[in-house]
Amino acid sequence: EIISSETIVPFSPEILLESEEERKSRVEECREGRLRAAIEIAKVGASVAGKKNPTATYEHCLMRVKTMTEKGLANRVKMIERCAGQHCVVKMAIFKSCLQDEGLWDLVKLASDALERLKGLQPPPAD
Repeated sequence: EIISSETIVPFSPEILLESEEERKSRVEECREGRLRAAIEIAKVGASVAGKKNPTATYEHCLMRVKTMTEKGLANRVKMIERCAGQHCVVKMAIFKSCLQDEGLWDLVKLASDALERLKGLQPPPAD
């Protein structure tokens, strides 16, 4: 197959501007998501969950995010969802927040989807 100059899309600065605007929109959306997650965690009592389950703390999740590979982190998201334990909603929300703070956006999407499924299966702990 022959490629002609008609099939090649010329460079356009608008393409970059659209991408930059989309990126800014996504960053803003993620900030809003983190704020919603923080409010939800505060409501359900992350400190209570952390006392009952030491792996449901921000510090523990951040340590995981900083020391594991991306493949391992993806498996961790799947593991939290699959176990669906008593504190799974809080744990996933904290884990998602840590992933956002480290800028791992593909994994944030995976964790966000899993968090929504967990919310449907099990309400957050009351206390």
